[in-house]
Amino acid sequence: MLATHVAAQEGALQGGWVMDVRGPWEGLAATDAAQQVVAEFDRSVGDPSMRCVAPGLIRTAENRAPVEIVEQDHQILILYESFNVIRRIHMTGVQAPNWMPSSPVGYSVGAWHGDELAVETTHLTPHLLNDSGFPFSGGPGARVIERYRASGDRLTVEFTVEDPVNLHGPATRTLTYNRVPDAVLLHFSCDPLDATGWRLPATGDPLRDLLQWLELRPPIPE
Repeated sequence: MLATHVAAQEGALQGGWVMDVRGPWEGLAATDAAQQVVAEFDRSVGDPSMRCVAPGLIRTAENRAPVEIVEQDHQILILYESFNVIRRIHMTGVQAPNWMPSSPVGYSVGAWHGDELAVETTHLTPHLLNDSGFPFSGGPGARVIERYRASGDRLTVEFTVEDPVNLHGPATRTLTYNRVPDAVLLHFSCDPLDATGWRLPATGDPLRDLLQWLELRPPIPE
């Protein structure tokens, strides 16, 4: 459990941020179960984002669309332009109640350790860690630890994923952001009817694929 400390840099995370560098995964050592999932993965049907469904915490956070962080006394809100996701980080040390259901962004508890904000997220539903279909199991043994460090107009976020079902030890990824004082988050518009990649498997005949897809479209109003 994360212990709550005084927010030594209270307000340091406040505002809009745009990603600068998205580092590679380190320590992404797949178990046999995960290797089988990746080998059988078909993104056209197995990736929820292809049908306009938010893809879960990790892939939402690593999207290059802007984010806005709102600091309050009892919580920190992270607003992701990607898929219009809103996330709450509880800053009072209150843990998830027994009845708390799992969700794509889970239940997050944050604590300041000097100038670093540490966030532990549990109660996550199964989702993907990358576009190649690497699975995250969710469940009691899986969690995500984030560490936020702001220095002026630069923000570093380190993600550490623990998932004994799919990983041989923790996997880590580091993202860096630039501050954008006047950032405006736009509405993320995604129409499932325009998400062609997931509807039908490609046959190798582009014209046939297009005609099959057009049959799924509703009539255009006159």
